Amino acid sequence: MFSKTKYRKDIQVLRGLAVLAVVLFHADESYFPLGYLGVDIFFVISGFVVTPLILRIFTDQANGGGISNLIYFYKRRFYRLAPALAVTLTISAIAILLFESPNNHARFARQGLATLLLIGNVGAYRYSGDYFSPNPNPLVHTWSLSVEEQIYIFLPILLMLILRNKVKIRNITFTVLLAITSISFTLFSIPTIMLPIYSRIETNYAGLMFSFYSPVDRIWQFTLGGLGFFLVDQYQSRKWKISRRCHLVATIMVAIILFSPVHMNLKLSSIAASLFAVLIIVFRSLDVLPDILIEKFEWLGDRSYSIYLIHMPLLYLAKFSPVTQIGISGNRIVQLSMAVVGSILLGALSYTKIENKYRNRGNAKISGLKSISASLTLTFVVPLALFVTMDVGLKHQYWGLNRNLQMPASTAWVPDAVCNPEGLKEPCLYKVAKSRPVVLLIGDSHAAQYSKALRESGKKLDWNVAVWTRGNCHFQFLQSEKIEVTDQCISQNYAILNWVKTNTPAVVVVSQFVSRDSSQGDLKNALSTLRLFVPNILLIGNNPVFPDVKDFMVARPLVMSIYQPPKAFELSKMQMKDENASNQLLNWARNNGISTMIFNSLFCKEEVCTRYSEGKWLYSDTNHLSVDGAALTIPQFIAYLKEH
Repeated sequence: MFSKTKYRKDIQVLRGLAVLAVVLFHADESYFPLGYLGVDIFFVISGFVVTPLILRIFTDQANGGGISNLIYFYKRRFYRLAPALAVTLTISAIAILLFESPNNHARFARQGLATLLLIGNVGAYRYSGDYFSPNPNPLVHTWSLSVEEQIYIFLPILLMLILRNKVKIRNITFTVLLAITSISFTLFSIPTIMLPIYSRIETNYAGLMFSFYSPVDRIWQFTLGGLGFFLVDQYQSRKWKISRRCHLVATIMVAIILFSPVHMNLKLSSIAASLFAVLIIVFRSLDVLPDILIEKFEWLGDRSYSIYLIHMPLLYLAKFSPVTQIGISGNRIVQLSMAVVGSILLGALSYTKIENKYRNRGNAKISGLKSISASLTLTFVVPLALFVTMDVGLKHQYWGLNRNLQMPASTAWVPDAVCNPEGLKEPCLYKVAKSRPVVLLIGDSHAAQYSKALRESGKKLDWNVAVWTRGNCHFQFLQSEKIEVTDQCISQNYAILNWVKTNTPAVVVVSQFVSRDSSQGDLKNALSTLRLFVPNILLIGNNPVFPDVKDFMVARPLVMSIYQPPKAFELSKMQMKDENASNQLLNWARNNGISTMIFNSLFCKEEVCTRYSEGKWLYSDTNHLSVDGAALTIPQFIAYLKEH
């Protein structure tokens, strides 16, 4: 009833263009900012190619063959996709285990588990968030594979329910695909429609990122390709004549969208790429290319699936692994070039040894128990064992293999496991008695680092302590000079001011890192405003900043020798570029009746600054104190609170 999809060179050429664009985008998105649209084109191609396979499920449904055909369809999809994916996941897990920092192993392992469970898009959203993050998960690209797999699972079932005992299968299927395309396209274009549902599952990117990963918002591209399959017959039967010039224009437009160094709106560019893809598929526009280009891109297209799978882990290691770093240069153009070439070569090898071998097994109507068992073991057991080993082994320091120093305990972000001070409604309040005075701690992560020390000080003196900090959030109400804080931060600062007016704390401790680029005018205005409602304000200056920001406590891969960070530096080698700005603000505060405190003397003596004492690291990174380091400040806090 439905013609089989014949092998078409032009579709493989389009696959080749799409996969090359994606690889180049992930290698250097500054040169190929729209290369990610190759994934959108993959969805359209899949819809065009797989729709006739889905339709054949229903050809003999009247004779009771629908269920067996559906199982056969799933089996073919499994053998087409799973073996190459399993091999890639296995190789990637071993490479990441050996050559990437253990700090990133958990995120990778959990993304891998999500991919095996066919929810790689959910894992990408949860463990990576923004797909365009400059430091992505090495398996983040499997989100698109999971979206396709979810479509392969649920679309045939939906059609089976609708087409059951129907005669006009072709017309009904076309109508269903058209309806799905319309609904999904609307949700993709206006994701806020789904905001009530997204908010129930606690998504923070409901307007963009969750839509980016969602099969509901992506299926329109697949069904658009399916509609293209129906349109091909119309085009061929009516023998429309399209000029060579029109074919060339369509081809050039696709090349511009994929490879030009221009930036476009995410939604508009996705729509444009999808529409041009379906047009050049229906009208076979790529057939006008020279034979030599068709031959080269067809070769890439045949191997595009394996290339797509392997490219992201290789590029990730080339970009970020300390093992692949050459010298001290941050420019990794050589490594990236090698990773691009390696992706193509390894993809070609996987295509020959894995894809083609198992594709033939999928075409067999009946598979033996031995074949099925081997396939399931290869696909699930081996990569699953590696991911579990990584996740569990990390918690046990890989049973002695991970010799990296353990990160010192820090309170720089969330001071308490129960109370999160970064909300907008109220601070974390640690009470000793209602009648006792209250000290409020506010500021950025450099305030949060003192939270435990201040709580200990308050406990010794029977003071109530309130903590209301937010990472990267300076205490200011305006942004007169430049955007330095978010609107959410400004809102929290106003909430802090209102809380101060209502609760009248006896002391407010303000701490934030003051850089030479900080808007001191806005900081001074905020402190002056706060001074109207609080009798005592204590402003804390910058603590000493150590110079080895790229090395201190950075966990190295298991195959590398462990870096032992210096425990002390000469004062002349310390990072002093922001010291003058901090001192300038402290001088202004003292001249305006605001108390100040600085802790340099606790760490720097006789022209030497130390961050290690009595077997304990006093810093958790190059500029934040550890819990042990912050504990050294308790006597000074106690002395100040006693006076006030």
